[in-house]
Amino acid sequence: MKTAIGTDDKKTIRKGYFCESRYFLVTEILNAKIVGQELRDNSCVVAGKNNQDQAERVIDLLKDCAIFMAGSMEEKSLTEIKSRNLDCIITSIEEIHTAISYYIDGQLEGFKYYDADAKDLIPCSQRKCV
Repeated sequence: MKTAIGTDDKKTIRKGYFCESRYFLVTEILNAKIVGQELRDNSCVVAGKNNQDQAERVIDLLKDCAIFMAGSMEEKSLTEIKSRNLDCIITSIEEIHTAISYYIDGQLEGFKYYDADAKDLIPCSQRKCV
């Protein structure tokens, strides 16, 4: 399973919208272990413009990922990503390494999942995210 995390500095999760991240760290997780990582440049970003077309280009860039993890996402992006059967996880954890470690270990505090039926973010403790 591959997880894409939006970042601007390659160390922390971007606090702004996911689609405007400068980079995406793609982490491959297998049997609760990191088996690979790749940094992808977000050539889709248009500064100050977070529109539907941009979200679709980012989704295409990350089409091999099953989970998108971010500090925040617009409602339109959440809906578009979820419509493609991908999971959206929003986290308050700042450091990428810490967020990945907690996620793999099943520590659900600090993570919210986008529930398309509720059209809202719900705590991961209300849904098994790992």
